[in-house]
Amino acid sequence: MTPNLPVVSIIGIAGTMGSALAVRLRHAGYTVHGYDPALAADDAFLHATPEQAVAVSSVVILAVPYTVEQTIGQQLHGVLGDHIVVSMTNPLTQTLDDVVTADHDSAAEQLARAIPHGRIVKALNTIGAAALQHEVKPMDTFVASDDRDAAQIVEAMITAIGFRPWYVGKLIYARTLERMTG
Repeated sequence: MTPNLPVVSIIGIAGTMGSALAVRLRHAGYTVHGYDPALAADDAFLHATPEQAVAVSSVVILAVPYTVEQTIGQQLHGVLGDHIVVSMTNPLTQTLDDVVTADHDSAAEQLARAIPHGRIVKALNTIGAAALQHEVKPMDTFVASDDRDAAQIVEAMITAIGFRPWYVGKLIYARTLERMTG
């Protein structure tokens, strides 16, 4: 682990995106903790509850489906208030050809409302699992947040794992980013 890098927890670490992201972050020198109900908390970096995973980190990445992200936001709003919280989800319909959120809303904005003191960042939602799992030519990915300092920390993480971050502006732009995958 490299000094001065934030400790990261991934909620949904057993999933395709979460596990691939954990591998890349660890290779980049980050300490990565995780929670996933599909895993037994039998090593030092896996935790029995999401609250325990959050307690040891300053950055929390939600690598979970949209409905789970909304539940986590409501469940953990009290403990996520001072954390950088990264929303990777795309709120896609069952047919994967549209989003379920209204035109004037996004999953990331809903998360921000559930965690009013959180430092919400929309990122990594335009990179597919295959790109995370395999060495590929550097790809662009977009970052949106109302907290520019939090966005810069996430941008540094994205750069460290071999991708090119592009800050697009405020969290309102998550509406566009989430629709780029539909």
